[in-house]
Amino acid sequence: MYAIIKYKKYGLMRFLSAIETSNAIERNIRRSGLPFALTEGFHKKPKISYLDPTPTGVVNLALYTRVDFSGRVEGVLSKLKETSLKGISPEKLWWTELNPNKLVTAYAFRILIPKNCTDLLAYDPARQIVIAEKSKSGPISYFFENVQFSSQGEFLVIRYEQKRDRLIRARYLYQPILREEECSVLVTCTEALCDGRKLSEILEESSWAIES
Repeated sequence: MYAIIKYKKYGLMRFLSAIETSNAIERNIRRSGLPFALTEGFHKKPKISYLDPTPTGVVNLALYTRVDFSGRVEGVLSKLKETSLKGISPEKLWWTELNPNKLVTAYAFRILIPKNCTDLLAYDPARQIVIAEKSKSGPISYFFENVQFSSQGEFLVIRYEQKRDRLIRARYLYQPILREEECSVLVTCTEALCDGRKLSEILEESSWAIES
């Protein structure tokens, strides 16, 4: 029986690697005492699957985790909250057979940068970028879609979407508009998208029980 749990990774915990994050979630589930299903083999582990990891330092508000439980139990989310680490907290749970990895096609992101560090006139969606670590290249608009700029107090807010097969670091989008290299930047993954729809909306419609 499957449950999809939406975790939130923030604060100093955003600097954990993908492996460290998955280990923290696994420990959370083990410590809860819940009846989770185990993998086969000598080193048995909880049956857990994740979506694509975010780069180190990125806040993740869409850390969806699919857990296979050996049976339906009440109060799963509250038990997980009791044993979770501050900074990696379970926010909502859906009981459903849906598999997010078969549904999600893209992610929505948000960047916050002090206005005095940026020059929007330098933004050019046609600018060619080279992603050496992935041996890819192309215009900014190929990797970053639906880019929108707005203001929030003293900060410039950049919202954009990235398809799963075009995930690259946010710096390729914001570095060309920075006036100075030493500038505080906060990147947040805000939601997982399924052909334009929020995964959370689909889960709300398809789940037979929800815990929040």
